[in-house]
Amino acid sequence: MTNDRKSWVETAKDKILRVNDTPERIAFGFSIGAFIGIFPTFYLGGIITLALCALFKLNYAAGILGSVIVMNPVSTPIFWGLSAYVGSLFYPTDVHLILAQIKNGKIFKSLGEISLVYLTGNLIIASIVAVVSYYLVRRLVVSYRKGRAV
Repeated sequence: MTNDRKSWVETAKDKILRVNDTPERIAFGFSIGAFIGIFPTFYLGGIITLALCALFKLNYAAGILGSVIVMNPVSTPIFWGLSAYVGSLFYPTDVHLILAQIKNGKIFKSLGEISLVYLTGNLIIASIVAVVSYYLVRRLVVSYRKGRAV
């Protein structure tokens, strides 16, 4: 399984590094995909990513790869929990009270509070991941291209 996973990661990395586009457009496309991948878009992430890449004339492949690489079955629960935690730092909502309401079947009573806390944290986390991924991908592409030119 490790070899399969490694080859998948290597294939994705190769696709990003070898795309015929500027490093900035590749990196920005990837970062848009990463942001949309983390932000709750209710299964419309791919369409939104493609639309934003088209609007800003970014690389489509890098956008989709950014979405898929950043948000996957392994990282999804981590980003969900991290988003809830970060959001809770900004609101005095008692997390235990919300969980008790959910357990008692009163989820709709606390849905507004939960959504606000989660979306606030998610927006912060998605923004940080997008900015970091832009600089990482850009640096990777530039380094790769310098190495090949030599």
